[in-house]
Amino acid sequence: MREIITLQLGQLSNYTATHFWNAQESYFTYAADEQSLIDHNVHWRPGVGVDGAETFLPRTVIYDLKGGFGSLRKINAMYEPESAAHPDALWSGPSVVHKQQPIAASSYQQSLDAGTEAPKLTKSTVRYWSDFSRVFFHPRSLVQLYDFELNSTTMPFERFAMGTELFNTLDREHELVDRDWRPFAEECDQMQGIQVFTTTDDAWGGFASSYIESLRDEYPKTCIWVWGLQSPMLDKPRSKRQLGLVNTAHSIDQLCTQATTVVPLALPEADLPAGVSLDARSAWHTSAAFAAAIETATLPSRMTQSSDSQPSTIDYLAECLNPAGNQPLASLQASVASTTDSSEDSRIDLDFFQIGRSDRRGPQRDRSPKVFGQVLSRRAFESQQEEEQEELEGSQGRQLIGSPVVRRYETPLKFPLLDSYPHIFTQVADQADIGFETNLCSNTSMAPRLKMLRSQVTRLISLDEREGLSNGLAELAEAYREDWSSGSDDDDDDL
Repeated sequence: MREIITLQLGQLSNYTATHFWNAQESYFTYAADEQSLIDHNVHWRPGVGVDGAETFLPRTVIYDLKGGFGSLRKINAMYEPESAAHPDALWSGPSVVHKQQPIAASSYQQSLDAGTEAPKLTKSTVRYWSDFSRVFFHPRSLVQLYDFELNSTTMPFERFAMGTELFNTLDREHELVDRDWRPFAEECDQMQGIQVFTTTDDAWGGFASSYIESLRDEYPKTCIWVWGLQSPMLDKPRSKRQLGLVNTAHSIDQLCTQATTVVPLALPEADLPAGVSLDARSAWHTSAAFAAAIETATLPSRMTQSSDSQPSTIDYLAECLNPAGNQPLASLQASVASTTDSSEDSRIDLDFFQIGRSDRRGPQRDRSPKVFGQVLSRRAFESQQEEEQEELEGSQGRQLIGSPVVRRYETPLKFPLLDSYPHIFTQVADQADIGFETNLCSNTSMAPRLKMLRSQVTRLISLDEREGLSNGLAELAEAYREDWSSGSDDDDDDL
């Protein structure tokens, strides 16, 4: 059934994935004469609740630190708690109960449970990602890691090596893939791939790298698609910014050796385009921008076979972006349109690829990069230029070796602006849904960006890890170069 299993690692990843699941939930149709364009079996799993009723829940495994789930509990209205051993059976002596005060559910969650009109969400009322979640999760989907506490100042979960060490420790004790992942994989008839949400600028990058390495051992031929999220660095001290940069470099280096496709996402630190109004300090706002782009980019992988939207698989999309076989890294850009035929000037453009971004202002050396692979996904969105459309259609059949691989997918299904979604796009704040376009791409402009990242982190890391990381990033950058067309040997020594 072309199933995709999702893996969510950390706070920002779970914020982003919550927006993603809320959008998926909105695509369900309940009237007999309505037919959804989305194949829900891709991301949702059938089951049976405590009352014998059929359930349909996300096919996902969610990890977070102690306190990261907010008011969300493993047990919900659909499932009863599993029987546990009574304390007297384990200990015959006196016992003292220490119970932490539970986190109260948000007013938004309370209104959903009561079936009443939900109040408007704000940055202050969204404390955790569970505060605006509109879906139920299976108890097996929720895995809390008690070794670290969310937002701890005494022992923050902030270094790549800490994530690697935590995974290795837990895996030795519990065999995480067998305990948490395999039950979902065994339910699949024909799994098309694995989707991973993880941050790359903290310890979750190390945890994800080790987790994906274990998944790769178990599923050597399965497509593993990673969304590598970066938290905004505004107002953070210089030491924290440098640590985040080093973590990102380690994550990119390690993830690209195991994953099929890695797409880094970060918001520009300055000069957000007109029409975008978000608070970079709010994970609810930041994740909303990420989720809209991710949900649109992967839309072809879950369209119904009977729709006119050209259903695909994430494995096929990954092959299009990596025609040479050694280019797992891809960039992501997005455009928002208030109406289907809105003018080019009125559209909102966002570039989420901020790897190796230099603060220096100057002429760009590669204004027209050579494209290796490109996947365009358009929902109720007209092409900006007729010439562009003709070029894309003409490139569907790759006729020459070395020619760009370009695929374009279109659907009339707009991106839903739910009451759980913040009003970050000011031009369309009063609309129920919007046109959206994403551009996944691998091209030669990524080589200098990777070289810049390598240059930025080399002076920040110790000598014992410098050579391995430097060589890994240099090898990755080399895969995005095209020497025969550059006409210049500048910076060859940098690699």
